[in-house]
Amino acid sequence: MAVLPCMADEGLRIVFLSGGNSHAWGQHKHLAGSRLLVDSLNQTAGMKAELHTEWPSPEVLAEAAALVIYADGWHAHPANDKLDEVERFMNAGKGLVALHWATGIQAQDPESKSQAEDPRRAKWRGLMGADFEAYHSISTFWQAKFETPSAHAVMRGVRPFALYDECYFHLRECGHDHGKVEPLFPVKPARELVEPGLTPYRGNDAARAALDEGREQYVAWAFPRPGGGRAFGFTGGHFHWTWAHDEVRKMVLNGVVWAAGGEVPASGIVSKTPNAARMLDGLPDKNPGWTEAALQKALDQAARDELVPWLKYTNRPLPEE
Repeated sequence: MAVLPCMADEGLRIVFLSGGNSHAWGQHKHLAGSRLLVDSLNQTAGMKAELHTEWPSPEVLAEAAALVIYADGWHAHPANDKLDEVERFMNAGKGLVALHWATGIQAQDPESKSQAEDPRRAKWRGLMGADFEAYHSISTFWQAKFETPSAHAVMRGVRPFALYDECYFHLRECGHDHGKVEPLFPVKPARELVEPGLTPYRGNDAARAALDEGREQYVAWAFPRPGGGRAFGFTGGHFHWTWAHDEVRKMVLNGVVWAAGGEVPASGIVSKTPNAARMLDGLPDKNPGWTEAALQKALDQAARDELVPWLKYTNRPLPEE
């Protein structure tokens, strides 16, 4: 069990806010995923992680060192009408973490196809550092290869890895006048991932130009907020199975600890690798024929950074052999 230095005897209190489950089998299973991450974090001495399914009370937030939001975003984002409260929370020096779709807030004018100046998005960027913005960012399924990790504390103990997930990229940053985003794992998405035309998720001229010009893309970042507090974001986590990958889980747990103001150990936050039985536990959907043996085989392949196209098996069994 890792012990975090420079922590109060009572431990850092981390509040996870889980959104409701949505999407298909094994996708956007926020409750099961949050529970797994909470259990993983609680394996570390000095941490007190807890799970909430409704917006935490002022009393809970007053005692929390960080708030982790894992939920659907945009129209369903739990913080859409809570940004002033989140701002006060961070002004007090506390941490904010957003995972997957929760990295993107809803625009004040969601019908607009140009949301860069939207006031709600601008406020969110001032808190998180970056935003998964409609008609600007790209959401698609691909094998993201993390080859050159940052020397940032969040990446301590994390080795390069590959991940098949819906990792959003071409995020909208807050701009240097409001602080500097620190990319943690640069990636090189293929231009073909950006679809022709303009769509909310998968196509826009700005993203195409950025890839053509070789501008750096990333799917995880740290944001030491000038006004107080720290933010960590990771755009993966569409698939529940992502949390079984030791490197991904370590990166996210490190990010939570860093955002909370804790000291990340040199080896990172080490937690027990969940097996297939643990990954299947608590899923609310009808299993389309996946067996524990087949899932364990697929998880082992993913752990070796081999491509496992989870989306292909949404409505059918995983191969047994």
